[in-house]
Amino acid sequence: MKMKPFAVNTVIAISLLAGGTTLALAADSEVCDKSAKQAAYNSPGRSEKPMHRLMQTLDLKPGQRKQIRNIVAGQRGELLNKRRALRDIRQKLYRAASRDDYDAAQVKQLIEQQSALAADMTRQRADMMQKIYRQMTPQQQAEFQSMRHRYRHHRG
Repeated sequence: MKMKPFAVNTVIAISLLAGGTTLALAADSEVCDKSAKQAAYNSPGRSEKPMHRLMQTLDLKPGQRKQIRNIVAGQRGELLNKRRALRDIRQKLYRAASRDDYDAAQVKQLIEQQSALAADMTRQRADMMQKIYRQMTPQQQAEFQSMRHRYRHHRG
């Protein structure tokens, strides 16, 4: 019977590694200084200011830049709160899966909460991306699509 908690712990560990917990923990830690947060955010392959680079590459006009900044700023707080909630659920899930008195129903409930929150965050990011996309000219949209294709192709 010890295999079930081990399997769940393995799944949780993999999801934590894949979920970018370094960023989540660094972003929310009270003892973490700004340089440590920046180091976690600027892991290899991530630019220092991705939105700034995007705006420059697409040659966005000042009005477009302002609109896009407003869109992102309007979503930032809510996404940050959801990221914190997701971190809390992951921690609860880890604790629940590591207990001697393993409760499969509780683990299932936490997994469902985690999935629902992650799906909601993905939907919110997609909505935000659509709002940003609508601020672009057709030429900028084409260049943006090309950039996304290159990025995805590069990542594999």
